[in-house]
Amino acid sequence: MSIDIEATINEKIKKSPFFSIHVDVSTEVSDLSILLVIERYLNVNELKENILLCYPPNKSCTGEDIFNAIQGYFCGNEVDWAKCCSVCTDGGKYMSGCYKGLRGGIKIVVPHVNWSHCCIHRQSLSSKPLPDSLKEVLNQSVKVVNFIKANSSNTRLLKSLCVDMGILHITLLLHTEVIWLSRGNVLTRLFELRHEVFMFFELLR
Repeated sequence: MSIDIEATINEKIKKSPFFSIHVDVSTEVSDLSILLVIERYLNVNELKENILLCYPPNKSCTGEDIFNAIQGYFCGNEVDWAKCCSVCTDGGKYMSGCYKGLRGGIKIVVPHVNWSHCCIHRQSLSSKPLPDSLKEVLNQSVKVVNFIKANSSNTRLLKSLCVDMGILHITLLLHTEVIWLSRGNVLTRLFELRHEVFMFFELLR
């Protein structure tokens, strides 16, 4: 079934007068790198978006390796690079480098292609410098969450409290700098469970 779906999508891409790709390399919790290529193309009169590639690089993960992986897939499925009008990546040198980066490799094959910086990564960069007052709130909140999540007995106690009180959420969320949206999610969940967290610390006294 997956092979048939992939063949159908590739046929639609080949019929499209143009397409664009969004390339990213992410790392899972198990430290496994994943190359992800999302393609947008015109299907009849509607723009479609599909995941084209999603697999771990074999060895290293340089701009040349990423280009070779995409190039190999395009050649194997007879996708025409000339129809690629835009490439979107993050700002890393291995992606945006004009010589050894992915951008440079694609420019050799498709000189007219436009490159853009991913809006999510731009927003992530803009969210880094927090005002001191907000940074202090975030730091204190992260300390509270880490204190509870770092100990299995603390986690079970809080969960038991939430279950007994009939709360929808029974666990706190961890904050990670890699996923910048986690800041808001962590603070929202902590605020929702503020009474239960207060009771938890009262029980520890």
